[in-house]
Amino acid sequence: MAFIGVQVSDELKARFTARAQREGGQSALLRRLVCTVTDQAPDPVRPLAAGASDKVTVRFRRSERAAITDAATARGMTRTGWIAALVRARLGLGLPLNRGEEEALRAIARELHRIGGGINQIARAANLAAQTGEPVTFDPAVLEETRGVVGEATSELRQVLARSAGSWQVPV
Repeated sequence: MAFIGVQVSDELKARFTARAQREGGQSALLRRLVCTVTDQAPDPVRPLAAGASDKVTVRFRRSERAAITDAATARGMTRTGWIAALVRARLGLGLPLNRGEEEALRAIARELHRIGGGINQIARAANLAAQTGEPVTFDPAVLEETRGVVGEATSELRQVLARSAGSWQVPV
């Protein structure tokens, strides 16, 4: 997926953030704006959760309660947490992750951060070489290795998200 970024004043950022809170978050609002100017149908607005939560009571049969307990235990969650996560996932309000999935995503983020640091060092060396008139040299094997590691991290990320989405039966 492509990325669009823009720098704005602190005041404009604060105003955009305040508006985005009512419109599903910054990324969602920016995505809708881009869709609008490119004549594409934007995603529906899903406001971010805000404020105190309310308690909702739901009745289940014993067999249903046992099935919910089993499903929640399998995901490392309480029954209440599992039910709330299921509802949020089905409403499109976020993809709930269990501890294992969160740890996997943190490991992927650390690996991508390490790769980003390596790419920054390469860019610095290339810039320094260009400024001093030196030829810019690089080892194609290093670039290929970096590409492979990024590909592995991307694949792992997709697998973690697909596993989580599959357990909630929502599209990724």
